Parts: sequence; C-alpha cells; structure tokens
Amino acid sequence: MFDEAGLMGDLPRPRWPLHPQPRSLERLETYIRRLADTYGMGVATFCRYGLGCDTDDLHRCADDPPQALLDRLSSGTGQSIRRLRNMTDARCHARAKVAARWAIRCDPEIIHKMRLRLYG
Repeated sequence: MFDEAGLMGDLPRPRWPLHPQPRSLERLETYIRRLADTYGMGVATFCRYGLGCDTDDLHRCADDPPQALLDRLSSGTGQSIRRLRNMTDARCHARAKVAARWAIRCDPEIIHKMRLRLYG
C-alpha cells in the first residue's frame, strides 16, 4: 500500500568515524589530502571511494570545487558547505591578507620582528 522508500526519502549519509576539523587558513585540497592520510590511504583512493570523484576534481578545489564533492565532504565531516567553499585558494588568500593587516595594525613592529627571525 505504501512505498517505504517514498515515505523515508533519501537518508543522509552517515558521518565518517574520523573527521578532523579544518585548520585555520587551510586550503580545501590540503584538507582532503589530510583526511586521506588520516585514513591511511592515497589521495586517489580516498577521492574515488570516499568522495566519489577522481583526482582531476581535486585539482578543481583550488578555484571551483564540484558541488557533488562538497556535498559528500560536508556529510562525511559535518562541515558546512559554506565553510568548505571558503577553503578555496582565493578565499584563503583573502583571509590571510585580512589577518596580516590586523596583525600589522595591532603591532606595527611585527614586520621588523619577523625580518629579524627570518634573516637573523
């Protein structure tokens, strides 16, 4: 009489048992590589079986990650798609610039201090 699949709809995929949080200013591709390393597998294998994509899609993460990759990564890690989109190269670079400006505003001598650390 009732179709159980129709009543249940699509169930969300379960979260992965291991899903470390992204680091501050971490790029999406780096995060995916770290996840693969967490599971002890190569990036190509993790992309194929964990994300349902190939490594060509991984290279697109720098600028325009595929929506299917973001959806799967979000459901596996619990990170919002918005946060994952903010991990593209351009957005990480913009956030790093803002952080650098803030640091310089708070401590104008920081450039001199860093130069001394780097160059002795």
